[in-house]
Amino acid sequence: MDNPFSWDYLTTVPDTDDVFSPFFTIFLILFGVGFLISIALYNNLGNRFTEHPPTRRALLRCSGIAMIVFGFGLFFCAIELLQINPLTFGMRLWIWLSFLAAIAMGVYFWRYARTDLREQLRAYEARQKKQQYLRPLPAGAGARVAKTRVTNPSGTAPRPKRRRGQSS
Repeated sequence: MDNPFSWDYLTTVPDTDDVFSPFFTIFLILFGVGFLISIALYNNLGNRFTEHPPTRRALLRCSGIAMIVFGFGLFFCAIELLQINPLTFGMRLWIWLSFLAAIAMGVYFWRYARTDLREQLRAYEARQKKQQYLRPLPAGAGARVAKTRVTNPSGTAPRPKRRRGQSS
């Protein structure tokens, strides 16, 4: 097996015997599984895991980006499997660049979750707390508060007296 990082290895089109190399198999599995997971998360599977709308929006955004990156990786794997070389897309370099794009995407998601998503969640929680205090009271709630009985010092409410002729 040649050095997978040499320029000659990266810029040559693989022969029919070299198509299923260990690196190609790993990349094909990685891009295929990543693409399927990103499609599932994009199509509302992520709603089962989150309860906050900002987290749902972040999952939708990240899975959309992941579909693009993993889709390009699958495209270049398909070009290599078909043994065609349109516009030099059959070179192994494109699969490695797709892998580097997947790593860069993972770093971007990690940074987004550590900075922007945390701030969005804090803002969402603050809005929810503000909305809780701004909710109007149900109709008649003020009248009920005014009609409450004053309790005596022992802490019990005075009992109403019964009149003769009334049955309980």
